[in-house]
Amino acid sequence: MEDLLSSLTGVAVTPHQNSPHAEHPHFSLYKAKSTGSSQDERRKKVLAVRKEARYDLLMHLRCIEEGPSHSFERTDEGMEYEQMEKACYSRPKKYRNFLMLSEWLVDVPEDFATCFLAVPCPVGKRSLIVSARGKTRAYAKSGIMVNQFPSLLPGGNRHTASKGYALLDCIWSEINKTYYVIDLVVWLNQSIMECETLFRFEWLKSRLSEERPEVSQVSKFNPFRFERVPYYDCSPAALGRLVSDPLPFTVPLDGILFYHKESHYTHGPTPLVGWLKAYMFPEILNVPVPGEVLSQMPEKYINLPTHIQYGEEKRQEKLKAKCEKMDVSSFRNETTKKTKNKRVEDNLESQMESSAC
Repeated sequence: MEDLLSSLTGVAVTPHQNSPHAEHPHFSLYKAKSTGSSQDERRKKVLAVRKEARYDLLMHLRCIEEGPSHSFERTDEGMEYEQMEKACYSRPKKYRNFLMLSEWLVDVPEDFATCFLAVPCPVGKRSLIVSARGKTRAYAKSGIMVNQFPSLLPGGNRHTASKGYALLDCIWSEINKTYYVIDLVVWLNQSIMECETLFRFEWLKSRLSEERPEVSQVSKFNPFRFERVPYYDCSPAALGRLVSDPLPFTVPLDGILFYHKESHYTHGPTPLVGWLKAYMFPEILNVPVPGEVLSQMPEKYINLPTHIQYGEEKRQEKLKAKCEKMDVSSFRNETTKKTKNKRVEDNLESQMESSAC
């Protein structure tokens, strides 16, 4: 009995401390940050689940090799992996939502300097390059094909039509007609989507810069250049040099992507890839930047949370305006349809009356 009483010494049972009119003692634990809602917790969850997931791209890659007439079908991998795959790998429909997209880097983990890699991104449009069957096609994030041309990539022109295919994650620069390659997905029929970030970056360096250096030159079978974007460590010194030294490309800097070293290439937004503008470095990463970089900060910019909220409000306004426009157009179409039907009925009645006379 004495042991039982001693174990209950930390529990308050007086009416005053446990009054029903006061706040519940455990109310502060409700929906706390440790529930996994933060970006860092989601990042850890995806990394943990990814180790158990299974992602087979055989059918999708076969569609690329054999032609567009074959549709991608999901393989039966067992009910136990369904939820894990949904958390890690969202399946794309053909090339729609195929690219791996980033989130704003809100929560910086303690191991950020050792577990992340930085990739500077030039101003341009994100594109998925697919070279296969003698043609090279560029797809937008929406999956729409925006360009078709020959290239010196595997399977990219009629002379290499039977020599495999390749998929590259690029940024298209309209200024200098160049595709800046930031990630590699498939090369010579070999998928490296399930490989970690550092391996994919090194594979891209060896295959594009060393094995196919001719893709960086404009020629008859390569009308647009393909240039690899280098990656950097995320130590404060390396990030400081990234924003202060000359850029690895001749176009303006848009922002910096931060890839987790253990991340695979997945589809859609993921917490394992962060995004920041260069002028946000002092606020988020505590890394000083030159004055010319700070001068690029918008006048209305206050901090990153306010910037994210403002962007979300603008997105909701555009979505609302689009819905209203669709409602007005549908109303007009319905009105026009009723008017046409009324005219047809009037014509029929007049014809019947004339025939009766």
